[in-house]
Formats: sequence, C-alpha cells, structure tokens
Amino acid sequence: MEKEKTYLAGWWMWILGLLVVSAVIISILSYAGMFGRTVVERKIFENSFQYSEARKTEVATFKAQLAEIDRLLSSDIDTQTRARLEAQASALRVQLQTARSK
Repeated sequence: MEKEKTYLAGWWMWILGLLVVSAVIISILSYAGMFGRTVVERKIFENSFQYSEARKTEVATFKAQLAEIDRLLSSDIDTQTRARLEAQASALRVQLQTARSK
C-alpha cells in the first residue's frame, strides 16, 4: 500500500511539474506577443476609426500640397525653381500613392 502511494505521488509530482513549466512557458510567450495577441491588436488598430481617419487626413494633406505645387508650376517661374517644384511634386506623388495603399 505504501509503495502504491509513493508511486502515485511521484506521478502527481511529474504532472504538477509539467503544469508549472507549461504555465511559465505560455506566460513568457504571451508576454512576448507570440500567441496572436499582437496580430489581434494590429487588426483592431487597423480597423479603428482613428487609424482610418489618420489615413484619410494623410491623403488629403498630400493632395493639398500637390495642388499648391501644381498652382505654383502653372505660374511664370524660373527654370531652377520649376525643376525644384517638379521634383517635389514627383516625391509627393510617390508619398500619395503609398498613403493610398495603406
């Protein structure tokens, strides 16, 4: 009878030890964001009102800057200023396309 109790207690200690080790590993991985928490938080953030409004504001800002540069390009300016403004317009078009694809 005593031998059976010792045998059963040994198994319980193994199970308890495995549970403790598993809990520690899961806690560490959860803290590191490995169990999907980061992915879920990212999706929630991307679907939030603030994120979508920020993207719309970013696109509107780039459009306004591009419109102002286009207005300046339509006026009578020297070739050096025109080249600088065309380079700025080109960079803004790239930024605008990137902002739209987000």
